[in-house]
Formats: sequence, structure tokens, C-alpha cells
Amino acid sequence: MSPLVFLKEVREELERVTWPTREEVVEATIGVIVFTGIIAAYFWIIDMIFTKLLQFIIKQGV
Repeated sequence: MSPLVFLKEVREELERVTWPTREEVVEATIGVIVFTGIIAAYFWIIDMIFTKLLQFIIKQGV
């Protein structure tokens, strides 16, 4: 297959793609940021709990 045929087929395929609207992209981005914040907060809380628990165990052992 020649490069020109390939590029022609790529262009035809890209014309068939349903591209998201700006509003859809913004909504998806906000969703990802919110979800990432929730997961980060979850892991932060778990980390704090285990840190305090480990500190308690270490103090009891001394």
C-alpha cells in the first residue's frame, strides 16, 4: 500500500469519527478531576490511619 493511499484512508476514517463537543470534553474533564480528588482523599485518610496506628504500635513496644 502506498503512503498516499494510506493517508487517504486515514482521512476517510477520521471523517467518520464522532468527535465530542466542547461541553462533553469539559464535563468529562471535571468528572475525572473530581474522581481523582476523591480517590486522593481516600488514600490520604487511609495513610493517616495507618501512620497513627503504626506510631501507636511502636510506642507500645518501647
